Amino acid sequence: MNPAHTYQQKTQHFGQQIKQFEGQLRLLSWGRLLCFLLMITAGYEYVHHDFNGIWLLVILGLVVLFIFSLVRYQRTQDKLLLSKTLLDLNEKELLLATKHVATFPDGAEFQDEQHDFAGDLDVFGPSSVFQHINRTGTLMGKRALADALKRSSNSVESVHQLQAAVKELAPQLDFRQLYAAQAIMAQEKEDDVAALRKWFDMPLQFAGKTGLRIASYLLPVLLIASFVYYGITGSYLPSSLLLIINGLMIGSAVKKVNEMYTHLGNKERILHKFANMLQQVRESPWQSAQLKQYKTTAEEADLALRQLAKTGNLLDQRLNILVAVFVNLLFLYDLHCAFAMERWKERYKTRVPDWLDVIAKLEVRNSFATFAYNHPNYIYPHVEDSPVTVSGTAIGHPLIPAAECVTNDVKMGEGAQFLIITGSNMSGKSTFLRSVGVNLLLATQGAPVCATTFNCSPCRIMTSMRIKDSIARHTSYFQAELLRLQHIIRVLKTGERAFIILDEILKGTNSEDKLTGSIRLIKHFLQYNCLGMIATHDLELGALEAQHPGYIRNCCFESSLENGDLHFDYRMREGIARNKNATFLMQQMEII
Repeated sequence: MNPAHTYQQKTQHFGQQIKQFEGQLRLLSWGRLLCFLLMITAGYEYVHHDFNGIWLLVILGLVVLFIFSLVRYQRTQDKLLLSKTLLDLNEKELLLATKHVATFPDGAEFQDEQHDFAGDLDVFGPSSVFQHINRTGTLMGKRALADALKRSSNSVESVHQLQAAVKELAPQLDFRQLYAAQAIMAQEKEDDVAALRKWFDMPLQFAGKTGLRIASYLLPVLLIASFVYYGITGSYLPSSLLLIINGLMIGSAVKKVNEMYTHLGNKERILHKFANMLQQVRESPWQSAQLKQYKTTAEEADLALRQLAKTGNLLDQRLNILVAVFVNLLFLYDLHCAFAMERWKERYKTRVPDWLDVIAKLEVRNSFATFAYNHPNYIYPHVEDSPVTVSGTAIGHPLIPAAECVTNDVKMGEGAQFLIITGSNMSGKSTFLRSVGVNLLLATQGAPVCATTFNCSPCRIMTSMRIKDSIARHTSYFQAELLRLQHIIRVLKTGERAFIILDEILKGTNSEDKLTGSIRLIKHFLQYNCLGMIATHDLELGALEAQHPGYIRNCCFESSLENGDLHFDYRMREGIARNKNATFLMQQMEII
């Protein structure tokens, strides 16, 4: 399977579809214009031929044809918008597959320097894990994906369910892309779902008021009867009295109806798109436990949301002056809309949060499934509820193109609780740390990983790699690093399993103090239920392997000088690094 080839084919397919739909829209536009001109001509002939009934039938036929073309035009427009959305989606996928350039939303708004690992592992922001994985279209789906990528520890049972869902969704390309396109087309705004939730939490204002309900039907009937009475007798008193009563009823309810409209106005589009997404869920023949649960939850959801969208659209019509004044006054339009809304809320209000949750969660699974589809050579890790372990072969970084990615093996748990990784500058230490950390994060989310084999147990990832000082928080670099290490120790003291990644710790103090502090910190870590990797330039830390055999192991990345040029192979070896390159690089760059 070649994802790039598939996306290329789909790009061509949707490009052709767009041209076809645009041609149909032009024909329908000309058709409507022709119908209109023919109606005028038929009207003239109807008058000119002494109101001959045959021309009236012609006009009626042309009106039906005009309405049909109008409906067809709207449906074709909807198809055109869907095709354009799918084309854009496939163009982005093709760019990612061929040039490794991600143009999806990068989740920069979720960046948090205080998070356990998100900043150090490039989870959010440009060229981030989030940007490569993200296929969400709604705000709630985007937030759900961000929450998932901030959570590095799930139960083994949960991970297995997530894996099964991703495996089942990954080959369902058409489903996934249609689901993503519907989410994008929903164009969810910041307050859309929040407004719906507020309306659900509002007390019922009309439901249960039987007298008002009867009056909303009885008064319009009596008003129509009064018009008939006026036509027969010429007395307008009953009609005037009933119009005043209707006006008073509308006036007494207008504040409550306006409040309802504030929360539900202009929601037809987003409700229809949510309904389309839930219809996809309901009609899918899934087998994995998590997806089947989504399917069960979504029963009736699409039909119910379409009903709410239809009623909401009727409520929107009250902004039309004719509806607001005449229809409302004659038929108590506001009251009928309000009763319909609250009947719906009484029946479905408790289920809507679950429906929205399904939409968001499936967007997250859809994102990870797309990641799996785009990387057919990745493998699903073996996740087990054993003493904390992380091991694998040919581990690479998922964000590095395959042609450029150098892989390494790692084995931690039995025989090595901590790896002390030494090496010269730019030799690959930090990239390796992030490779293991990112793959461990993906593993706990049920996604495939960039490795030949990968075994792990769920654990909390904690890092200290890119510590920054903060003027706003009045913390120096060294203090910020100590606060991060303090946080790690406090978590370890709770007994929670953790995987710790440290890169060149205690840089903010002198070399002797740094070495002493580093040695004591590593020895302290050995007391807890954790594994870890520490990249350092302090070669003296290598002595800890002999002092703690079976718990600490030395690994290194080396550089070599060939014909006056510096070379890196980015391969991790056993032992302590011996080569140094800082002075050479400074000379090469004419710094010294």
